[in-house]
Order: sequence, then structure tokens, then C-alpha cells
Amino acid sequence: LQSLQYRQANALPYFQCAISNEDEIIGFVCSTRCHEFEEESMTTHHPDGAFLAIHSVVVSHPYRRKGFASTMLKYYVKHIEEEQSSIQSIVLLAKAHLLSFYVNCGFTVNRPSPIVHGQELWYELERKLVRTLPLPTESWFCKTETFKKSYPEVKPHLDAHKDWVKHLRAKGHCITSGYRVDSQGKPGGGGLMFLSAKSYEDALDVVLQDPLVQNDCVDWELNGWIGQVGDIQMR
Repeated sequence: LQSLQYRQANALPYFQCAISNEDEIIGFVCSTRCHEFEEESMTTHHPDGAFLAIHSVVVSHPYRRKGFASTMLKYYVKHIEEEQSSIQSIVLLAKAHLLSFYVNCGFTVNRPSPIVHGQELWYELERKLVRTLPLPTESWFCKTETFKKSYPEVKPHLDAHKDWVKHLRAKGHCITSGYRVDSQGKPGGGGLMFLSAKSYEDALDVVLQDPLVQNDCVDWELNGWIGQVGDIQMR
């Protein structure tokens, strides 16, 4: 009870309850943020931590084995993805008999956990989050480009570019890349990449690591982007 009170008092945005039509609490999920997922993560909360450690996924007994737990957890994860852009991963511990439940909810089993609770073996699971919005200290930047070499020459570096963008997204960067097409859906209009960064210089540092840029495959330009009506969001 003391740990629940601590999490509610210190990490309230990550303590969410499921309510029935009769206004009855039928379940809850609670978490705290941490810089590293370790023993200390069980009892502390660091508001700026990159990891969100889920400690409890609880459903009242009459509502168990009816799909409420998975629905509740998936909603919780979706909310975190949409509202908490600075969180890189959601992590948790689970016993062997619950691994399939969490895997079905989008988590990956990383390893047997070095964190010890009692005699049973626990496993560490993780769900990496793709950032969808800039942090409060960041702005949008846009790189436009056109090929200046033939497609066969560009192809190996284009594949490397895709892997590079995937790697950055997995590390927590807010970035997406694609290409422009004509009215028939045919490519040829050039590439377009959006990314967030704290400054033009930081955005430029990222762009200069692009395999297409490093191998002189494109003519490119980097600009800041300021929304006047509406905004953009990654997915």
C-alpha cells in the first residue's frame, strides 16, 4: 500500500484507473519514470527519466479473463505514446506465465531480469516508443532533396538511409523520411524528411550523417518549419 501511495503522490500522470459504467474502479495501471531500469526503479520516480517502468497492471477479480486487462493496458500505452513524447521505452517485469499476455500487448521479452523479487525468476520486457512530437525545447526542421546520380548508383545508399532513419527513431529521435510523387503516384519529385531538433545547428549535424548526403547522392536544403495553421505529428 505504501508503494502505491508513493506512486500516486509522486507520479500521478502515470497512475490511471479503469472505471465501469457504474463508476466502480475495476482496475488500474501505475508506473514511475527512471533513467535506468534497475532495483532502485521500483521505489523512486524521476520525472525526466527516459524509461517508464510499469509496476502494476491490476484488474478486480470479477472482471478477470474477460479482456479488460489487455484493453486497459493497450489504452494506457496509447495514451503514453500520444501524451509523453520524452519517454523512449516502457519497461516492466513479469513472471513466465504472463509473458504471452504482455507480448500480445506489444511488448518484447529482453532477458531474465537481474532484479530479484522472491525466489521466482522474473523477465524484463520492453516496448520502445516512437516519438511523435518535438520536445518543448525543440522545433521542426525539414530537409528537401533531389537525386543527382542515377538510381542504380543511389540505391545502396538509399537502403542505408532507410536503416539510418530507423536507427534514429529507435533511439528516440523524432524523425520521418519519404519521397514526393506526381499525380499518378510516380516518384521523381525528390525526398522529404522532417525531424525535430533544439537548433538549426543540431538539425544540420543530424542531416550531415545521412548516407545520401555523405555519399553526395543528392542536392539538398535544410529549413526550419513553423506551423501557422495546425501542426504535424509523426506515427
